[in-house]
Amino acid sequence: MNKLTIRQIHIVEFAAKVYHSGLRHTGINGALYENKLIQYLREDIPELDFFRGQITKDQTSSSQYDILICKKGCEQKEFLRSVDPFVNIVDHADCLGVIELKKWGNPKMIAKNGSIDMAYKKFKKEFPKLSYLFVTLRFKDSKKIANRNWKELSKDLEIDGKFCFFGNVYHSDREWEFPWTGNVKLIEKNFEYHMQYELLINEIKNITQ
Repeated sequence: MNKLTIRQIHIVEFAAKVYHSGLRHTGINGALYENKLIQYLREDIPELDFFRGQITKDQTSSSQYDILICKKGCEQKEFLRSVDPFVNIVDHADCLGVIELKKWGNPKMIAKNGSIDMAYKKFKKEFPKLSYLFVTLRFKDSKKIANRNWKELSKDLEIDGKFCFFGNVYHSDREWEFPWTGNVKLIEKNFEYHMQYELLINEIKNITQ
């Protein structure tokens, strides 16, 4: 595995570790794994800036987005920087796009007219020139039907970019035991998802071209 695939595993593992440690408040643990992904993006794409927060346009503020992809040198508001290095309010001229990040994806979420499709259309109506990328850390299909997996089902999701870092695992896969890099069974079971973080990196870099 290359460095970026290992980072991909670490991001998913971190989200699982937060949950298994007992911190299960949606808002809190969501902000934590968003911050983790932002940390890696800042290191792997130093030519851009990344924050959580809102976009301003014509003196109005957007909805809150999980991750903002920003031009390098995008200034963070002083009163925010003193409290949280990850949160910002960004002018739309300094923003290149957003990442919608979910811990768990499912078939209904990524279906035509599902929640991601609707969120994408709403975003494009407000910011037609900005990119909208969707990342789910895990994908789960409770029906367990052959060929109903991320690769096949996500074909119907027509957005700027879509990425899944890990599939569903079960109690027998020992996902509560860390570090995951030593769990051969768990890693091999999710081999088809390897390289997704690297593809995300490349997609973000393409936005600037």
